Amino acid sequence: MPPKNQFRLSKRFYLISILLLITIITGLATGFPLFFRLTYILCVAIILTFVWNLISVKQLSIKVDRRTERVHVGDPLVERITAINDGFIPKPSLIVEDIADIPGYSSAHAIDISSKSFRSWRTTTPARKRGIYKIGPIKVSSSDTLGLYQRDIFQGNTSQITVYPRLHTISGFDITTDTLYSEGNTTKRAHILTPHASSIRDYEYGDSISRVHWKSSAKHGKLMSREFDIGRSNDIWTVVDLDTSHQYGSLDNGTDEIAVSITASISQKYSSLGRSIGVIGYGNTKLFIEPSTGQSHFGNILENLAAIRAEGNTPLFDVLAKEDNLWASQSTLILITSSTALAWISALEHIRLKHVNIIVILLNANSYTNEDTELTNAKKLFSLGIKTYVVDKESSVEAALSKPYIDASASLINKELKEPTA
Repeated sequence: MPPKNQFRLSKRFYLISILLLITIITGLATGFPLFFRLTYILCVAIILTFVWNLISVKQLSIKVDRRTERVHVGDPLVERITAINDGFIPKPSLIVEDIADIPGYSSAHAIDISSKSFRSWRTTTPARKRGIYKIGPIKVSSSDTLGLYQRDIFQGNTSQITVYPRLHTISGFDITTDTLYSEGNTTKRAHILTPHASSIRDYEYGDSISRVHWKSSAKHGKLMSREFDIGRSNDIWTVVDLDTSHQYGSLDNGTDEIAVSITASISQKYSSLGRSIGVIGYGNTKLFIEPSTGQSHFGNILENLAAIRAEGNTPLFDVLAKEDNLWASQSTLILITSSTALAWISALEHIRLKHVNIIVILLNANSYTNEDTELTNAKKLFSLGIKTYVVDKESSVEAALSKPYIDASASLINKELKEPTA
């Protein structure tokens, strides 16, 4: 916390001091009375402005009412500041500012206060970067009429503000594919073993021994097999790529901010549907949240996403390899990245062999670097049959996640191959 009072000399003070020294030397050398009068004037000005600067912050009190402690990116940070002059001397040209380490935040306000009076105003600044920040104390800066001295006083306490990621309404985003079982309100029979046994039936030729329900078999006097369904407990894993080497943009328009906001939005959507969802991210620290359900679980995700920063140095391929044991059959892996590398796509090909539902959300790096190049990653993923969404710099997240990417050129070629020739 800064000291309650800071005082410093401006560059103009040193210029006046040099001028005063030259005036004294010239007056002593020439004996000309004008130089001595000028010396007196400069000395009086230096002393009076110092006294004025000192008393300009006396009998001044500041009150602050911070209205927000937890907000999302894009929400306003609102506070009301009141400056009270308890003295008879007016306080002109004061600059009042609430000190904060919030990126893009500024609350500096220039005011004049007459004697025995007060000024009150409200500041509203949008939060533009997620994180956990400190705000306060209030700094009051005062300068004299000649600008020779600068005095700062600090009042009030320091508070903490948590800025959560922006939440988008992604009603059009869907994790189901044609190749995987549906996870709607109803369940479907599965030909694989899952944790969910739905019913008992007669043993059929080809059923494995692991399907046999021995208790029912003993009761009925014949072999009985268990039927399984997929249920609603398949885990959803969201992997957000926080490697600092391929982050673009800044503040709320940066790829890291958009990637984290998409992660939070997906978590909100499927938590509200009762789905079990977990989050992984290798940033300045490792973020690992086990899949779970409920509002408290979603709150935990938000808290962790607010704190983590995109300062990781672990390539996405290595992240997928390190967590390979998590991708179970019939689970869903949602990958959010702005990487233009191709290595991690080969890792996805390996994961697909486990019958994992894979969805990729690509933040188009070309739209940030203004490079007119093809979406190589998106085309490659499309050719592999992996559902892919592409989010451009200027596009709406809601709109981008409502329609999967389609490689128009590949679709046209396939159409021409299927059409019979005349």
